Amino acid sequence: MKPIELDLMLKYRYLSGLNTYQDKLIYIDTLADIGNNDYTQRLHHFDPITKEDHILLEDKRVRYAVVDDALMILKGQSEGFYETKVFCYDQGLTEECELPLMIQEMHGYTDQYYFVTATSFVDCPDYHLMDEDAKKAYHAQKEKNKDYLVLDEYPFFYNGAGFINGSRNNGFLIDKKDHSITRITPCTMDVEQVLIDGGKIFLLANDYQSMKKMWSSIYQYDIHTKELSCIYKNESLFISKIVMIKGKLHALASEKTCISGKSFYEVKDGQLKCVYESEWMFYNSIGSDCRYGQCKNSLTLNGDLYILNTVDERSVLNRFDGKEFTYMTNFEGSVDDFTFIDDRLYIIAMKDMKLQEIYQVKKDEVIQLTNINEEVLKDRYIARPKRISCFNLHEIRGWVLKPIDFDPDKKYPMILDIHGGPKTAYGEVFYHEMQLWASKGYFVIFCNPHCSDGRGDEFADYLKHYGATDYDDLMMFVDRAIEVYPQIDKDRLCVTGGSYGGYMTNWIITHTDRFKAAVSQRSISNRVADFYYSDYSYDTTYENGIDLNAEAIELFWDRSPLKYVENAVTPTLFIQSTEDYRCPFPEAIQLFSALKWKGVETRICGFIGENHELSRSGKPEHRLRRLEEITNWMEIHVK
Repeated sequence: MKPIELDLMLKYRYLSGLNTYQDKLIYIDTLADIGNNDYTQRLHHFDPITKEDHILLEDKRVRYAVVDDALMILKGQSEGFYETKVFCYDQGLTEECELPLMIQEMHGYTDQYYFVTATSFVDCPDYHLMDEDAKKAYHAQKEKNKDYLVLDEYPFFYNGAGFINGSRNNGFLIDKKDHSITRITPCTMDVEQVLIDGGKIFLLANDYQSMKKMWSSIYQYDIHTKELSCIYKNESLFISKIVMIKGKLHALASEKTCISGKSFYEVKDGQLKCVYESEWMFYNSIGSDCRYGQCKNSLTLNGDLYILNTVDERSVLNRFDGKEFTYMTNFEGSVDDFTFIDDRLYIIAMKDMKLQEIYQVKKDEVIQLTNINEEVLKDRYIARPKRISCFNLHEIRGWVLKPIDFDPDKKYPMILDIHGGPKTAYGEVFYHEMQLWASKGYFVIFCNPHCSDGRGDEFADYLKHYGATDYDDLMMFVDRAIEVYPQIDKDRLCVTGGSYGGYMTNWIITHTDRFKAAVSQRSISNRVADFYYSDYSYDTTYENGIDLNAEAIELFWDRSPLKYVENAVTPTLFIQSTEDYRCPFPEAIQLFSALKWKGVETRICGFIGENHELSRSGKPEHRLRRLEEITNWMEIHVK
């Protein structure tokens, strides 16, 4: 069989945006455009009965909404656009209107209005009402000030969005006839989620000036009174989502920390009443480097809520009727997106170690409908995950991928790959990087240590386990893999991981010398410094359920790999992006500099213009270079 090659990822098609339109499916596939070092997206109309598939639209980026049974296409005029063209698709594009708004989402509302959310700026909240001369003056001032930043809010930047100081996601009504615009939220309100039910608009939002509040509240817009009111003022709960179940508004929230499981609360009379306790997070946390684009994680149909979550090592779709959950899917792998045509359920999934395809779910049967990615992996060596486990407080579950042309009488190098999060999880899904390494003759091992998702709050307790239990889990898992597969050469071990996995890689090299090479990706080395300049720092304290005080600072430093750098001897490559605001570039520089001063072999490969998502949605050439750098570093040190 042919090996998986580095540049094979350029042929993968990433599926997203599954929806229903005219009793058929629509979806987006994303393809690498290596010539322009970018991606191309295509909007498809797919008949799940006849299997006919038509491309409706191809563009650099496709944004659409199904509104009142019409297919609406949203196009920004340029990078950092201030205007959005709205097209209606009917055997081709027909321009509906051009709106002076940076539209993010578009929804059907009433016979008279659309509802949209759009990026607005507190220094110019009425841009949509300004005449052309005023707009030109505003843009001229922006151009004049483009070479420097003024920061007077917190948060002021966000990974993937850049500097967001002064920007908010506001809500507007658009008149369907004359396209006039009516603002319904204050310019200081940041809308995090929209839920429309009949004539009601519910918003999960955070209204702030200067300093964002820790908790978001729930608002309702009344079309009759034209007023927006707060129906639940939040002062203690971590609300992740609002949903409608049996015609009643519910919030998914936790009284503990923001990474705890979310229980269901009915919203009534300004209060929240817990109706179902849960330790699930309600999103798909199964990782892969073979996805691109947005997918939904919930919808309401016939009064029931359909929602994704991670159970053990797989993402599943559940139906919740307000009292109990029923699994709609329960296979090993990942449900990435879903929709219904009448009562027929369709999903985008990663199953049987394949890339994404569209499936129909019939009771206990999952039927593959498409062969979008079949050809690219045909006759290729796909390493099948072999389950192994060890025990440390709980069972630690993981997998081993055997190298290509495996010979039980030979010895092979090994790579330990650690996931990000930390509250995400590995499952039995296709990872390009792992398959590449298996095709290059490595054992690849990976597991879900403490802090991972899918096993409940105690297992995932970040404050309790990170930099402690999780390290023991990983070392025990390496030992177990060597025990089960004596063909692993214990003198040629490598370790890598990104984000939390990068943090754990840094922790490992400062606590053991058993690895011949390490690659630390988008990592953290100094938890104290990272608290103050990460876009996630505001969440850090209440993520852990602690106050930022001297004791917390001491804890952060105790859990910082930089504190233990005197122990480090492992040759280490750092992969970092210049616009990664989640794990900023200085986190790599600090440990890199300390290793240099110690005389440890080290190197930084920095990607200019990329962010925390480099391995998943970075520019194609950068993704190739990243994986090439990692693979070369390991090959050099295990020869």
